[in-house]
Amino acid sequence: MSQFTLGAQELGDTQPSGFGEFINIVSGRSVISGADWGNDKFELGLSGDGMIRVFWRPDGLHVNFISTTNADEIPPLILQLIDEDRRLPARVLEKRLFGMRQLYAIVRLADTDRLGLLEENLDSVRDLEDLLEPEEQLYVECLAPGSWYLTGWSKLKGSYMSVVKTVALVYGRGREALLSKLEAEARLKALEAEEKEFELLTKKLDYTLALSERIGSDNARKALEERVLTGLEDFLLRNRNSEDVREASRRLLK
Repeated sequence: MSQFTLGAQELGDTQPSGFGEFINIVSGRSVISGADWGNDKFELGLSGDGMIRVFWRPDGLHVNFISTTNADEIPPLILQLIDEDRRLPARVLEKRLFGMRQLYAIVRLADTDRLGLLEENLDSVRDLEDLLEPEEQLYVECLAPGSWYLTGWSKLKGSYMSVVKTVALVYGRGREALLSKLEAEARLKALEAEEKEFELLTKKLDYTLALSERIGSDNARKALEERVLTGLEDFLLRNRNSEDVREASRRLLK
């Protein structure tokens, strides 16, 4: 019977895992390198700072996953953009990415007490991510085909937490699955801030940002609500009257 573990065996921090958790962690990663070490061992380097190592031993197959993110580095974040395994027009992928970036920019500005900057530029700036500093903006490391997983990354830990918050607030149907994947990967990283965020998002399922209450003028409030609804339509590929968009807008605005 195959055995699954997490963590580097050489460092003595191996943790037992199961097939389901193992698949949850490796899903969305692509093979980018490989090495055959002989003596019944080979390894596959994965996107998203991961590595699978396979050992053949007398008691069966041992499959080990390790994170290659250093302790002082910010880990990548793997998100499933498309719920179904299918080909899609490039413009649909572009639309979802743009919607995600707009929602992330709004949450990031709210997290850093810069809603005044947002309020001043709602009518004049098309791409709200332009209001962020370059090191706060999102980077794409990999797009895995099939189920369309995006591996994103940010230079700042605070920005990383803002995008985690954005996706957790926006996704209704996939929220628990997202958090499950993040929590599984958190076992490989000792990030205190990340663990606190997981606790917040999983225990307070009614968590909201109340953005509408934090904007001063009526005109700016209406403009922000329109930006949020448009971003949700683009990211979720749903009409603004759909239940998914209505629920996500409530979590962000009310």
